[in-house]
Amino acid sequence: MDELREYVVNCRLLDTKEAAHRYFKGLFDFPDYYGSNLDALYDCLSELPPCRIVLRYPHMLRGDYGRKLRAVFDDLADERDDIELTERD
Repeated sequence: MDELREYVVNCRLLDTKEAAHRYFKGLFDFPDYYGSNLDALYDCLSELPPCRIVLRYPHMLRGDYGRKLRAVFDDLADERDDIELTERD
């Protein structure tokens, strides 16, 4: 069986909306037309092949936007059985 591709999201680097979306664009190799908002994030993540997404330092997802970012990843994992979401400090 092939090993799942693993994306490690360093939540320490997601301190502003702009920084978060720049980081996601590079980490997940999103297309140039990536809209840098939560809807675009969900849409692009939904197009990933089967993979594992590791949220490093998830406690750093603070405030309203941090909760919304976390919800995007939780919704994705709920929707896609072939995407594994885990946490690691």
